[in-house]
Amino acid sequence: MVFAPAPPASGSPRSPRPKPGAAMPDPSLLYATEEVPTLPPVMAVPMPKTSLIGAGATTSSRRNRTRRKKGATKASEARIDFLNMKINKGMHSSGAAALTLNEQEYAIHMRQTNAAYSTKFEPSKTRLTGANNSTFTSNSSYNPASVRYDTKALEVGGSSGFLNTVYGKRTRERERQTQLNTVDISEQVSIDESQQQTLATKSTTSRLPKDEGAGNPLQQEIEQIRNYLDMLDQYSLHNFIIWKGSTVTNTPEFSSFKRKYDTFWGSVLGCINLLETLARDYQIQLVVVDGAKCAELAACDAPAITEEDLLECISNKDQVLPIINSQSSDTIKFGTRGTKTFYRNCAIRIQTWVRMCLKVAWYQNEIRRRRAACIVQTSWRRCSAEWRVRAMLVIRRAEQAKAWEKLGEDFGKDWGRVFDESVDGEDAPPCVIVHVPSLSLEEYLRLGIPRFPVSQNLQLHRLTDVKRSNVEVIYVAPFPMDDEIVDYYKKILEVGGVEAPHTRFSVVVPENVDIFPSHFPLSAILQYSPHALHRIRQMLRGKKGYLMPGYQGWQEKKVALSLSIPVLAPKLETFQRFATRSGAKRCFMAADVSVPVGAHDIYDEEDFVVALCKLISSNLDVKRWMFKIDVDYNNVGSAYFDVKHLGCYNALLKERETLFNIHKGDTTCWHLPDVQLLARAKVLKDLRKFLPLKGVCLGREMFSSFRQFLSHFMRVGGVIEAEPIGVVGRPSVNMLITPNGDVRIESCVDVLVDDESKTQGSVYPMKSVPQKALIGAANAVATELKGHGFVGHFTLNFIAYNAHGTGLRMIGSSIEPYATNSAGIHNLMRFLCGENNKKKALSRSYAAIDAMYNPSLSSVQYGSFFKLCRMQAVSFDLETLSGLMFLLFDSLAAGSLGMIAVGDHAAESMEKLAGGFQFIKANIGNPAAYNEVNLNDLDGFDVDLEGGGLISFVRQLKSVEAEAATKMAIYKEQKMKSLMKAAKVKI
Repeated sequence: MVFAPAPPASGSPRSPRPKPGAAMPDPSLLYATEEVPTLPPVMAVPMPKTSLIGAGATTSSRRNRTRRKKGATKASEARIDFLNMKINKGMHSSGAAALTLNEQEYAIHMRQTNAAYSTKFEPSKTRLTGANNSTFTSNSSYNPASVRYDTKALEVGGSSGFLNTVYGKRTRERERQTQLNTVDISEQVSIDESQQQTLATKSTTSRLPKDEGAGNPLQQEIEQIRNYLDMLDQYSLHNFIIWKGSTVTNTPEFSSFKRKYDTFWGSVLGCINLLETLARDYQIQLVVVDGAKCAELAACDAPAITEEDLLECISNKDQVLPIINSQSSDTIKFGTRGTKTFYRNCAIRIQTWVRMCLKVAWYQNEIRRRRAACIVQTSWRRCSAEWRVRAMLVIRRAEQAKAWEKLGEDFGKDWGRVFDESVDGEDAPPCVIVHVPSLSLEEYLRLGIPRFPVSQNLQLHRLTDVKRSNVEVIYVAPFPMDDEIVDYYKKILEVGGVEAPHTRFSVVVPENVDIFPSHFPLSAILQYSPHALHRIRQMLRGKKGYLMPGYQGWQEKKVALSLSIPVLAPKLETFQRFATRSGAKRCFMAADVSVPVGAHDIYDEEDFVVALCKLISSNLDVKRWMFKIDVDYNNVGSAYFDVKHLGCYNALLKERETLFNIHKGDTTCWHLPDVQLLARAKVLKDLRKFLPLKGVCLGREMFSSFRQFLSHFMRVGGVIEAEPIGVVGRPSVNMLITPNGDVRIESCVDVLVDDESKTQGSVYPMKSVPQKALIGAANAVATELKGHGFVGHFTLNFIAYNAHGTGLRMIGSSIEPYATNSAGIHNLMRFLCGENNKKKALSRSYAAIDAMYNPSLSSVQYGSFFKLCRMQAVSFDLETLSGLMFLLFDSLAAGSLGMIAVGDHAAESMEKLAGGFQFIKANIGNPAAYNEVNLNDLDGFDVDLEGGGLISFVRQLKSVEAEAATKMAIYKEQKMKSLMKAAKVKI
């Protein structure tokens, strides 16, 4: 077998190529993975017949030694022994060897050619004797790889050195360049005497010069051998044998096959392994493989090779197929039944299966244990983290509660000397009031309020708190305001006598207001805006201050703690208790103030129906029953049911009349238990039928149907109240309980409502009930609130009506535990009129609309709007303190405005307010569009919510005109009575 030379192994550098004419090196030594150090020349004396022991031989063996020839010395033999030891070491370590001879050694040894190749090769041990009687032995003690015997011709005059003959694979071109001739002497190869003679002749001719050896017959024979190898690689069928599952690799055919497909031998070797596996699985003794087809299959790089593909590579397929078809799967796995191999394979199979089951069970158990351990560890870590967080929260909340209590105590002490309105002048300590007009309502209420950001900005008139010289105001706005709005309120402050108003107040807009949804409360946005909080802290540095909230929530407390200032508001628990309808009713009853007939704290539909049934059957004179959700804002969570829709209502009236006649006018007979049971059975039957159909929601922008309203009513809770007949007014009292315990009445006004009982504005002075009775009821309720620790602003709402046969009566309706718009407008009017003493009544009368919405205003500019007002003589006279004044909350593009009409009496103020609505109707938008609005059109609500409808404006207009007409009629009647009384006195 012929191999091409390969580069030396890593770590053995290549010697430089000798120049032509230079002295040639001394004899090179046989080496494998490392170079053997150069020995001194020992060929000057005749060499004895001493064998260079190869692998498996021992250098000290005397059997291989011959008698020392004449002329040989002990030194030369010692050097030869040393050389043999190095050769043995190299051949054992690398598994292959090559011997390079120089010219002198080659000439000496060629004279002993007959002795050199006279040794016969044994079948079990391959032995080659070269020049210097060097013997190469290949046996099982080392890897039977290729051992190269170099016969390269060297130029005369060589000196000591190495020829760098190495092992590996190279192309045929490299072999021709180096002209190395190698012979495989592995175990299965035997070389006869003729081949040995040929090698000797080849070695002899290789050292001749090229011009002398060209005509030499021996050189021609060598060339023929080379041509034969090339032809073998080119024309061979490359069939090789797989015997008993192992490939026979030491045949010339396989060697030629390997040389030809050396470029992708890795893929070819993979196919050969699959063929060997196939032969072993089916116990096929002999498989003849077609090398060309095998190489073609390997070149395809198929992702998966099937048995059919492998069978195509077998030349003796006709002998292999019957064996494959005759064997079953068990025979393949276990062998022929009854043989030792069968039982052995069965035992191995059983043991394998048992071991597998045991390992699978162990693995599954280990997985379960690991998972259980992970779950336990994760749970423990989570619980530990929760405990740590809870402990940290408890500590932090305790610290915050302690700080909050301290702020409240200091606030009560500082109120009388710093914050009270009586404290004014140059010597008064400076203080800062932070106004956060937030509506921290429930989310469903905030989503149901149209134009919610504008609704949070309706109390810009709080800026009038700068009327005191020692007070600065920080107003937190829910959106960036135009310069025209800020300048407008600066002008109002200048009219009220404030010098340099731009230095007395600051407007702060949270930087993250555009990040959060528009329905977020202002206090929550401020809490998540660190730059705005930092700016407010800088303004509060070195000064006392407090926070003035709107509708309070938990966010206000967080903001106050961040700013380290108290809040002029009750505790959140107290606030939530009295902000509900049921809580307000309980407070009114505790203060001995009359409340409407009804039921409260209802949370179940069955309780709701039963309670309503009892109320209807015992109060047949009530025409309408109101249903109000506990947590409400501006009466948007209200609905009603008219008893006229009950089929049994008229029959019950007749039965009651008959019963009265029988008992001679005794009205108590209708309330007897037997009578009530019969009446309730009839009412209950009709209620279950007609209530879902005839119930009407007042907050149609929030609840599309009565069923949806009723579902929310049961979730939140609410009250049932009888709507009084003959309502003459809705008086309201704005009050303040200071932190030091003083109870103050700031104003008494009449509330303006629309046809859906929603608050639209206020009228001052209050004329619906005697003021003394109203103040007495208000003080009683305030005392009750004070007993529960209530602090801050609040508003008490009442309903005045003419009871049948008893005259004017007043009942408590609701409590608003925050600073309302009516209270702020009253403070604004006091500021404009210059009457800051709240103990005296305001000398002027006014009527105000908190906010109106008209989409046509979005097309008007500020300059054009106020120019139009001057042209129509719509203005406010600063000298007489009368006229119409507009309140700006946002740009006119938002379509929202507020109005205040000031006059000598309430009727005049209402007329001026109605005139303002008529002015907008006539000059803003299309006047004909207002007349086409149908207030009963429910579809208009959707349009109005989108900003394109006029229903809210027309509803306010109708309500204001009706209230103005009522006020004017009452005023004329009272004036006529006073004139008649004066005339009688005169007469």
